[in-house]
Amino acid sequence: MERCNDKDLFIEPHPLEGIVLDIDTPCSQKAITSLPDNFQIRTKSDIKILQEYVAFNYTKGISLYRGHESRDYKIESTIVRHVKGKKKECSVEDILEAEKNEYNLFRRDVFKTEWLHNKPQKTDEMLFAMSIGRHLGLPCRLIDVTASLETAIWFAVMNSKFHNVDGEIILIYLGKNDVLETNQSPFNATKLSYAHEPFMTDSLSDLPLGEQRRFVQNGHFIWVDNNSLLNEEQVIKDSVVLVRHFTIPWQAKNTLANELRREVYNGFIHHRFNC
Repeated sequence: MERCNDKDLFIEPHPLEGIVLDIDTPCSQKAITSLPDNFQIRTKSDIKILQEYVAFNYTKGISLYRGHESRDYKIESTIVRHVKGKKKECSVEDILEAEKNEYNLFRRDVFKTEWLHNKPQKTDEMLFAMSIGRHLGLPCRLIDVTASLETAIWFAVMNSKFHNVDGEIILIYLGKNDVLETNQSPFNATKLSYAHEPFMTDSLSDLPLGEQRRFVQNGHFIWVDNNSLLNEEQVIKDSVVLVRHFTIPWQAKNTLANELRREVYNGFIHHRFNC
């Protein structure tokens, strides 16, 4: 057997000068610190851009969204819209009377006492009941908002009757020290109140009728006090850190509706039928 010496075992390294190594080195991701002028939501890529922008720029507070089928809509509660639709020259007293009448009818004819076993311990019973009623169509001062951008866009594009008008997404950024979460009755509101009401249940099959929507939206609400009911949008804008509006062009609505129909509810449907 031929013996190898140390020199045979030493291999000269290949000279690296002028050589480009084929190594896949990921580039560092550039943070989205600003948006283009007149930024609009037309595609899923635009949704991702806005999500990344919010995630980078708004980290110390609470970022919430609201979707409007039409850009002509205001940030307005259903009870105010309901009373204005019946009476153009309405007063705060008209709104308060209508709201209490609607709420009392809901408690008497729809709300079930056994639902209270799902109420979080610290949550006011009236707030809990009204939040369920809002998702069942009860006109009241609770304004639905969501922490999910996709869900907000879905509500803005889902109705084909509005596919011929521009919609919009509203970003509402709450500072933690500006708007404190409340568990009090909506009728005892401060100037602006906010609540996140997770529904306590062991199985989605225990959800009351209509509460599937709460599961998707996670039960976020904002509302104003009695004296501010006729000026809700301005009070909200004056009370929070930031309110920004982003247009959804009408030409993009149908495509976004088809794409989000699957994605927004996919996890919910899978969860529901596997409970």
